[in-house]
Amino acid sequence: MTRIILFTGKGGVGKTTIAAATAIKAAKMGYKTLVISADPAHSLSDSFQKKINPFPTKISSNLHAMEVNVEYEIERRWDAILDYLRIFFRSQGIDEVIAEELAILPGLDELASLLHILEFYESGEFDVLILDCAPTGETLRLLNFPEVARWYMKRFFGIERKLFKIVKPLAKPLIDAPLPSDSVLDSVQELYVKVARLKEILEGDSTTIRIVLNPEKMVIRESERAFTYLSIFGYRVDCLLVNKVFPVNSGEFLSRWVEIQQEYLEEIKDRFALPVFTIEFKNTEIVGEKLGELANELYDCRDPTEVFCDERPFKISKEGEEVIISIKVPFVSKEDIKLLKRGDELIIIANQWKRIIFLPQSVASKEPTGARFINGELKIRLG
Repeated sequence: MTRIILFTGKGGVGKTTIAAATAIKAAKMGYKTLVISADPAHSLSDSFQKKINPFPTKISSNLHAMEVNVEYEIERRWDAILDYLRIFFRSQGIDEVIAEELAILPGLDELASLLHILEFYESGEFDVLILDCAPTGETLRLLNFPEVARWYMKRFFGIERKLFKIVKPLAKPLIDAPLPSDSVLDSVQELYVKVARLKEILEGDSTTIRIVLNPEKMVIRESERAFTYLSIFGYRVDCLLVNKVFPVNSGEFLSRWVEIQQEYLEEIKDRFALPVFTIEFKNTEIVGEKLGELANELYDCRDPTEVFCDERPFKISKEGEEVIISIKVPFVSKEDIKLLKRGDELIIIANQWKRIIFLPQSVASKEPTGARFINGELKIRLG
């Protein structure tokens, strides 16, 4: 089974460096490894000090890297959809150059990154897939994309496409815009199938997320929010990687910073209840060959592909005739959470993030009978 590891965290904490170092360590241990940059501000090339293409580029034995390019991906994957959007925008009087830009819809670069994960996972070409994600907010939108797309496709694609085929011949003379062809609709349907499969893989046994952070108050708080929302979405976080920790013997000038960081390190260990790896602050840039040295410091003799914590953030169980849905939502209060049930959908809202859970058929007919919030875990009873 292909192992998938995603790295996220606040901008500037060192995600790319740690993702690249992890990939090097995995490759040296004999795993055929691919590290993918999903951050529009690509820096894998800078880390490896080598030009990286929008397709797997060999770095060394067992190690490949790629930086996703949205234009390249759209032309390769969704040319039918792109052509239709260009024609549609031009038909509305929009300048050709602007129509070209508008056709590249928001979120397509993130989707392309995820579809690469699906493609290489199913091909089995690599033993390990590592995704260097964009900063936390973009990563949360990225990982929520399959859920959102699934909802829209379920709501608007099924019956509407059947009706569209019937009314298209009648509507065409009356509508002042080109209507999508069957090839466009087929491309959309294919995309829906892939997104549904992708959701299964990201929530599966082979995938975990690692949060990179620095021992600083603002970074810790953002990491707490990220951990909460990832748990709500059903994604496992298996460890924390605390970067840029000042050595204890840093001298008098940094002595106060050392004390502050040590206090924050203790807080991180207490509040997250996850394995914590630390990386000392370096007096030089970590690029090229130094990435291997960092990997050895970070993981020592441990296998970097190991799942360091296997606890599931989302569980469904039964108690008599009732179904219990348990969701870990640490670092939020009871007042921050709202619950709604609409048909076969259970909707969980935590601050600005919303997750729509499609309930199994055997559970969808049941109605909520109560909910309790205990020690960072939400338990919803359906009966």
